[in-house]
Amino acid sequence: MGSLQRVVVVYGATGTQGRAVALSLLKSRQNFTVRALTRNPESENAQELAKLGAEVVKADGFNDDSMKAALTGAWGFWLNTHHHDPSVTTPGGPTDEDLGRRLVTIAAQAGVKVFIYSTCESPDKFTNGKAPVPGMDAKHRVELFAREFKEFDSVIGAFPGWYFENLITPIYAQSFGGFPLYPDAEGFLTFTSPLVGGEGKVQTVSIADDFGEMVHGMFLNPEKWKNQTIQCLSEAFTYEDMVKTFTEGKLCNIPSICLTFETLQNMLIIYIVTGKKARYVPMASYMDFPTHDNTVLIELRDVFRYTQHNNGQFFGNADNVITCQHLKDEARRDKGLPQEPVISMRDYLINHYGNKV
Repeated sequence: MGSLQRVVVVYGATGTQGRAVALSLLKSRQNFTVRALTRNPESENAQELAKLGAEVVKADGFNDDSMKAALTGAWGFWLNTHHHDPSVTTPGGPTDEDLGRRLVTIAAQAGVKVFIYSTCESPDKFTNGKAPVPGMDAKHRVELFAREFKEFDSVIGAFPGWYFENLITPIYAQSFGGFPLYPDAEGFLTFTSPLVGGEGKVQTVSIADDFGEMVHGMFLNPEKWKNQTIQCLSEAFTYEDMVKTFTEGKLCNIPSICLTFETLQNMLIIYIVTGKKARYVPMASYMDFPTHDNTVLIELRDVFRYTQHNNGQFFGNADNVITCQHLKDEARRDKGLPQEPVISMRDYLINHYGNKV
């Protein structure tokens, strides 16, 4: 890239996705300037980004003037809008699609060249109208809308799988039966959900470990990924395998005289164990999933319906972890860090719930 400075605007930089993207780009050895947008520059996350070298800017997606100012002089723009925010779910008010289209238009008018959007494929398209998911379908339409602008040199869709972070979030644990945080009346950490269809594998990504680096990799070579919707995936696994891995038996202390290389390898595997009872209990129908009139849970119910109609393929097509690994490798190379594989479900559980032996 030479010495040319390239400003990358990160929308919602203190949110889960935006923060991961900003943190990775801030370690780049390219001449990127990270302009981190937030409604609250005084927040702890915003101040952390500022200390790491980000240009923290107060901006609101619903204020056109602030967005025009924030995007002026930018080369790249990362956009993820929260389609369950009350600002876009009020009846009669603007929708998430309205917001996305307006921000796309402002970015094009401001001269942005590389636009990367947190998107989805269209469940309506993949199921021939049998199982639409309104929020996902709307994001797909915004991505296609962005591709119409000739001002952009490259438009890329980044489509994240289910978040690994859901496994450490109390509200999600409560929504899925308590696993892995709250035992049920029988003492089990129970995960209960509708079936996902196909082989029953759930396409999952760690936003903190992998997603930010995958998007970073897209910014490094935007022409290569132009007009593509990129799967962002760490690992696909069944819920049965997840609870089995979580509850595997615990290893006792071993005298140091017995610590052969083979024993050390086994210890690394057993380290993940909690010794707690866990189980997966599938629901008979996606309609059995409790939504409590919550828009997030209503969408999750619709996603289960969609994957059941699409052979379990959340991304619409077969999984492509090869591209995910390539993007992560490129980002880590740019940051001068050693290569590492995208995180596995086993390693994620080790990091957050593993017991040392």
